[in-house]
Amino acid sequence: MKKTLLLGILILLSACDDGDLQIERVDFDTVSLASCGFEDDPLDTTFFFKIDGDEAFLLELEEGLLIDETSTEGTLTSSLGGSSSLVYRLFSDDVSSDYFCSTIPVLEPTVINENTAEAGDIAVNTKVTAVSKDVKTYSHTILISGLVLTNEQNESIIDSSTLTYGTFKTSTPTSINLEVPFTDYEAITNFSECTSAIVEGSIRLYKTINDEYVSLDIPLSALANEVTEVDTPRTATLENGEFNYTVLDTVVTDEMICTTAALSEEIISHNFISSGGAINVETVASEPDGAGAVTYTHTISINTVVLVLKGNGDDITDETLAALDNFVLGTYTTVGN
Repeated sequence: MKKTLLLGILILLSACDDGDLQIERVDFDTVSLASCGFEDDPLDTTFFFKIDGDEAFLLELEEGLLIDETSTEGTLTSSLGGSSSLVYRLFSDDVSSDYFCSTIPVLEPTVINENTAEAGDIAVNTKVTAVSKDVKTYSHTILISGLVLTNEQNESIIDSSTLTYGTFKTSTPTSINLEVPFTDYEAITNFSECTSAIVEGSIRLYKTINDEYVSLDIPLSALANEVTEVDTPRTATLENGEFNYTVLDTVVTDEMICTTAALSEEIISHNFISSGGAINVETVASEPDGAGAVTYTHTISINTVVLVLKGNGDDITDETLAALDNFVLGTYTTVGN
């Protein structure tokens, strides 16, 4: 009896009279994606499978397609029959994950039919789907299009639609949860700045990393072209959201940061807003150049900041985090005489 599995609209490329082609349609939409979980780093996972009774859909994914970064559609791709492989198997009885993950080969059930993908395109779309104070969770959705499956009798079926093979989740620490908070941002040499003031009397400085950013509305007076004394920095408070750490489910653009307007409703934003703490600025000066101009380097630190993870106003309430110790956010330079 032929198996019936829904994968989309399948076109029979070569038929035969004795019914050897076991797949008519492929349906694994309601079956969860699984892996063996052997890797120390889940991002190194390349083997995935979906089991439905006596059927299995096996994918060997090209290395490097799973990254803890939000991807731009069409950038993480591979080809079936090339760097990635896909196989449909029909077994003599129900099969379990032990068949694929056991260190000792399992003899039963046996494979009675196998169909291999000769062609098709793989795309992995990755984005943030959950954020806590400790971790960002990424969902890697694996899509297959133009699938051509061929059996041992060289009979083939093709699905011209795009199907969702499944979603695999990984997590990575937030910038707050690094051994020293926000050291990933300190490593970025230069701040960007908004061309217009978001808060009167201040300048908004910011740095971005893929799907997240930090921004600081720092008073212009804190960036005065004057050298500070040792252990006597200029200070300003962080009581009203002057410091902001934001994670989005899309790649950040400058326009998203340098505005007071709400983001598109299609974008999910996770916002950590300062409700206490201080900005410390230590300033040193260079020797005058040939024109007499002096470069002032302002080292900006954040001290005992209290961040609030904002809720969505419905079923998720605000969460106040424990105060963070002093950390350096970066340096900013100005020029004067």
